[in-house]
Amino acid sequence: MKELSIFIDESGDFGECSLPAYYLVTFVFHKQGSDIISQVKKLEDSIKASGFSIEYIHTAPVIRRETVFSNYSIDERRKLLYKMLNFIMSSPISHYTIAINRKEAGDKVSLSGKLGQSITRMIDDYRDLFYNYDKIIVYYDNGQHELSAILNAAFSAHFSNVEFRKATPKKYRLLQVADFICTMELLKIKRNEKRLSKSEKKFFYQPNELKKVFLKGIEKKKLHLKK
Repeated sequence: MKELSIFIDESGDFGECSLPAYYLVTFVFHKQGSDIISQVKKLEDSIKASGFSIEYIHTAPVIRRETVFSNYSIDERRKLLYKMLNFIMSSPISHYTIAINRKEAGDKVSLSGKLGQSITRMIDDYRDLFYNYDKIIVYYDNGQHELSAILNAAFSAHFSNVEFRKATPKKYRLLQVADFICTMELLKIKRNEKRLSKSEKKFFYQPNELKKVFLKGIEKKKLHLKK
């Protein structure tokens, strides 16, 4: 049986927002026939060898030096993100991100509608990918009930072979990848709009490092298929 796993993470919320703001949803696609056991082991061995005592890599707190990551220096935290980037680049995965400008979706109803339309458009555009599998498994932590409902409605309307599983980033490295890519896609928007925060500028202190290393890197793994 051919199975496609889809790992999902989001940035933003459905409440009132102060502009400029965006709502992003990232989808990470993994064909179950393509093993990533060796890549996961290499990542975890590298994390341990570097002396980190963490359960999982949560990208935004790494950058902002929050939660457990407050115990590590900027260069130690930078190593973590480079390890994650290397993991992404070596793994047989692809990704797709939807970004909604909250200027165009100021309330919950409007945002829900635009997200539903965008997810349906993605499914239509890449139907050759989705319909090539006997089973589709969608992993999401159900962090936002509104998004869970939209995902369920959009995928269930198109597929009879879809299964939804509640999952935690601590258990699945590819959920951490979705979080990483979602954060990077938001940083790309903020960089283009010249509104990176002080902590973000401080973290990516090498000239053009964010663009040439991280953004260029994940761009290579984007889902690019002909209709």
